[in-house]
Amino acid sequence: MEEEHDQSKEKQDDAMDWEAYLSSQRSSKVYAQYLRCRPMALLGRGTAADYDDGNRVVMPQSALDRLGSVEVEYPLLFRIHNTRTLETSHVGVQEFVADEGFVHVPTHTMARLGLQAGEDVDGGQLVLLTCTSLPKATYLKLQPHTSDFLRVKYPKKLLEHNFARYSCMTVGDTVTVTEGDARYLLDVVEAKPAHAVSTLETDCEVDFLPPLDYQEPAPAPPRASAAWTSTKEFTVGPGEVATVDFKPPAEMAGGRWFSGAAVRMDGTPVEQAAPILPVSAKIKSTKNALRFGAGASVPAAGKVGKKTGDGDKGKEDGRFTGRKYSLQD
Repeated sequence: MEEEHDQSKEKQDDAMDWEAYLSSQRSSKVYAQYLRCRPMALLGRGTAADYDDGNRVVMPQSALDRLGSVEVEYPLLFRIHNTRTLETSHVGVQEFVADEGFVHVPTHTMARLGLQAGEDVDGGQLVLLTCTSLPKATYLKLQPHTSDFLRVKYPKKLLEHNFARYSCMTVGDTVTVTEGDARYLLDVVEAKPAHAVSTLETDCEVDFLPPLDYQEPAPAPPRASAAWTSTKEFTVGPGEVATVDFKPPAEMAGGRWFSGAAVRMDGTPVEQAAPILPVSAKIKSTKNALRFGAGASVPAAGKVGKKTGDGDKGKEDGRFTGRKYSLQD
């Protein structure tokens, strides 16, 4: 709101009445002149197309004579004011070769001021040019019109080359940047240290806003894990197929797969077979276990049964206590 108020006040200050204008013509400190605006294409010179890409105007010889008799600062900068719409911008000067009473203005500057290139071509629309001084730019914020500008490989060099055609910049202006046959339009969104700044012989920081036609890419939908969801078909009868969606529960995450009980399709529980253990785990190593081969245990000395009778062998240590039979019986 404060910035809009300052701009509105500037427009009111620029609106010079006729008496103030006549007074400025007698002053040795102020340059102000009403001229009729023409597009740069009507200049009738081969350099008109090059002039149209900058923001420098072509003024009549009488303007140069008048500037020589007043106190002005160089390089020359002018505030250009549309007397009909009260729109204001700032321009530099290219040459003093225009017809008397006319000023040739670049096309984009005319559009900025609300001046139509096709209106009153013979007479021209009235504008007021006032010589002024502007602070040197320290910061600019620009916004490209199209996303094509994002593909420029060396934007710093491109801007330095094209800004040589601009003497100053005002917030709200549109800058034309060319690279070969490509043309890019950039809006001046912000300027420091003032609303209008000089871009001659200065080091300036430049920021960019997203292009006017830029669209944020749509967020990618979350990918569902195919390993956790599957659909299977089972034959449950002649010509009958059942479809079952499998989605393991959350507790199976982390490697705890297939930890539940098996159930048939009809709901009958499935008998779980005993786990098959390896051979080394089938025989437990106990005191009375039998070992075959090299690992057989030997009874300790003194614990082997004494030989008494045929039916009493090994009775003392409890071995071979069963009944004896002979193949002859």
